[in-house]
Amino acid sequence: MKDSVRLGKIAGVRLGLHWSLLVMVGLVASGLAQNRFANQAPGLSGFAYGVAGALTAVGLLVGVLLHELAHAVVARRKGLVVDGITLSWMGGVTRIEGDTGTPGTELMVAGIGPVVSAAVGGLLLLIRLGVHPGGTASLAIASLDWLGWINLVLAVFNLLPASPLDGGKVLHALVWAAGRNRWRATQVASFTGVALGAATVAAGFVITERSQDVFDGLLIGFIGWWLLASARAELGSGAIRRALDGRRVSELMRPVGEAPGWITIRHFAEAYATSRPGWVWLLRDWNGGYSGVLLGDTVSSVPYPHWDLARPVDVALPISTTVGATPEEDALSVLTRTGGNQVILVVSDGHTVGAVLPGDIEALVRMGGRVVPGRRPATGPVG
Repeated sequence: MKDSVRLGKIAGVRLGLHWSLLVMVGLVASGLAQNRFANQAPGLSGFAYGVAGALTAVGLLVGVLLHELAHAVVARRKGLVVDGITLSWMGGVTRIEGDTGTPGTELMVAGIGPVVSAAVGGLLLLIRLGVHPGGTASLAIASLDWLGWINLVLAVFNLLPASPLDGGKVLHALVWAAGRNRWRATQVASFTGVALGAATVAAGFVITERSQDVFDGLLIGFIGWWLLASARAELGSGAIRRALDGRRVSELMRPVGEAPGWITIRHFAEAYATSRPGWVWLLRDWNGGYSGVLLGDTVSSVPYPHWDLARPVDVALPISTTVGATPEEDALSVLTRTGGNQVILVVSDGHTVGAVLPGDIEALVRMGGRVVPGRRPATGPVG
């Protein structure tokens, strides 16, 4: 999730918020002011309830921020790179680059968040005990009571043993440590997340049907859908990690060649692509540079009647959309850096010696980490 607004840094960690956060704050503040606070501290003005609702919603965000900062601080102490924190309607996300490396590190990074949430909740409830009821103090008690319990609920919810929640990561770390099989741990945590998500979606439908409370039912169902989609994404990420573990970019790259980008598709197919299936072509422009990159096999997607009209550069990716890597780089690190959706040009000593396409990674995952048969590096450097 990307930041809609950047708020600066806290403890050296970039902090941002997503637009959905404003919706969540508004709903929480309004719901507390009109319902909970009006019932628990009657006799006050609507303005007082509104201010209390807004401050309590902000207090919730502070609790979520402390939760995420705990993840970030422990991760940095363990030598991991923290890209930033994004606060959204679902709480917060701490973006940690790289790999935890060991079950112990993963357990500490994941487990500290719920511990902090529980500590914040417990502290607020203790403070609440010291406030004497009466007038606006009753409003303060209602606010502290809600904040204390909601932080405890968040701690328990996050500890549910299902990806992508913290509890899913804790479960992953424990299964990983017990069996020394990271892929198996990923499967267990992800399948648990899928089951929890599906059950939550079903609960949303049941609530909507039986109580006619459409809003609560849809909200619960949406949370379940998010859990379901996130767990499946975790499983996909685990499959990619399994396929690329220990591999260098040179093991995955395709051969590359040069071709003029201005010739017709027919000329390109006959003179270049047909005799070299699977090659990636760097297309030259009139100035001697490169204007695009094209997998030769894709020219078959051009309608045959257009082969004398279209040019390779017309169906190629702009060269500006590619990224570079060296043959000896770790493939998983490169994929993390590129996002997995860009063509990777493999460069050595200033020359392009190969290329990796997003489809190559997908094929590797489907084959369980086995490199596609017949994949050979280029016979010579380009450029």
